[in-house]
Amino acid sequence: MTVSVVKFDGTSESIGRAIELCGGFEKLNRNDRVLIKPNITFSGWMPIPPYGMVTTSKVVEGILLKLREHGCNKISIGEGSITGVMGSNTRRGYKYSGIDRIARRYDARLIDLNEGPFERKELGGIKVGIAKPVLETDFLINVPVLKTHLQVKASLGLKNLKGCLDTASRKAFHMKGLEHLICLLNQALKCDLTIIDGIYMLEKGPDAMVGVPHRKNMIIASRDVFACDCVGAAILGFEPSQIGYLKEYAEINNRPVDISAFQIAGERIEPLKEKLEWELEPEKELVELAGITGLSFPHPGPHICSGCYANMVYSVGIFSKVNPNLNFGDTHIYCGKKEAHNGPGQRIILYGNCAIKSNGKEKSAPSIAGCPPQTMPTLLFLMKTLLSRPKMLKMLALGSPKLIALRAGIYSGNLPKWERCRLPDFDRNHFRPSLWQEASRALFRGRK
Repeated sequence: MTVSVVKFDGTSESIGRAIELCGGFEKLNRNDRVLIKPNITFSGWMPIPPYGMVTTSKVVEGILLKLREHGCNKISIGEGSITGVMGSNTRRGYKYSGIDRIARRYDARLIDLNEGPFERKELGGIKVGIAKPVLETDFLINVPVLKTHLQVKASLGLKNLKGCLDTASRKAFHMKGLEHLICLLNQALKCDLTIIDGIYMLEKGPDAMVGVPHRKNMIIASRDVFACDCVGAAILGFEPSQIGYLKEYAEINNRPVDISAFQIAGERIEPLKEKLEWELEPEKELVELAGITGLSFPHPGPHICSGCYANMVYSVGIFSKVNPNLNFGDTHIYCGKKEAHNGPGQRIILYGNCAIKSNGKEKSAPSIAGCPPQTMPTLLFLMKTLLSRPKMLKMLALGSPKLIALRAGIYSGNLPKWERCRLPDFDRNHFRPSLWQEASRALFRGRK
């Protein structure tokens, strides 16, 4: 099976070329029902950088254009974003990514896969709910982004299908063996075409709370999701055999886990390889930048949901920004199923239901419940737990307008790490073109 690797030249033609080089539409009939599955991790407010975190509307537009040229008119876009994190939901995600405008332009139907209905499937003895629109489509196009992941090292096409599950099933994946269940899900749910959006790539992903985006300008495509992921992993700097779910998928399907086994069309792979970091250290990425000392986050291990970890990191980032240069002694915030170790002079904080349940012996430890805990309660909890009463009252007095705006969803915190996204390499128009550009396009089309 062919994998195409094409440089993105700023136009839809490079996306079309990637599809053509891998024979992407060879088995597509014009009357087929097509469903495009992008990756919208969660819907952030506009100041939260989307680069490398969510699929660009530019790539989705290129796919829609080629589908229309192919004669397809039964096109849907389906995603199930993380909910319960900073007001996130799928409909907001479509707007945040700019995919809503593109869908209207090409008359594609937007589907929130979180709304179901779902069909129950058994994966290795575990029953999960898979959104019926994905199971019932004739042609599934998987459009992940090129990013690393704190648990599985690389998050690409195989993992992107986790967004087709109901919320309870996604959480079960993290509790019951994430990489194994990713493999089994891809046995039950087959992609017809995978297109990795590599206009940007994300280091220390899977989200922009701590992740570092880079401009890459690559489109990777194949009718074989496994081959596509192997090439994507190699470009991120991993041997495909280092990715647990790729190695297991290869074993289950008797496939070689080596990019030399695939036919590559387009660019050469070697010059494109990077060496991106995938492990996160929130204390270095967020806390130390604000001059905070004595606050750390033991790695949560494999049993942590993305929503819980992202919300914790985001909340701590905002808290650190507005309370710089403080020393919290020796405080450790635990999340996931990580067992807490309370040494002399240490203070433990338990974040989320899993951490509380897994550390029942630490009944006296301050804890915040939720699956995941919400942003505002988390910020108030951190203020109450970590600050003296005078400092807490001062923060509430001085920060009230921002806290109100945060709760209303019109302020994101503008973390210092996001300043790099102001560089020329990062183009917001890849997500939401300006109204002037939209009007110019409409005028140009009218003249043709």
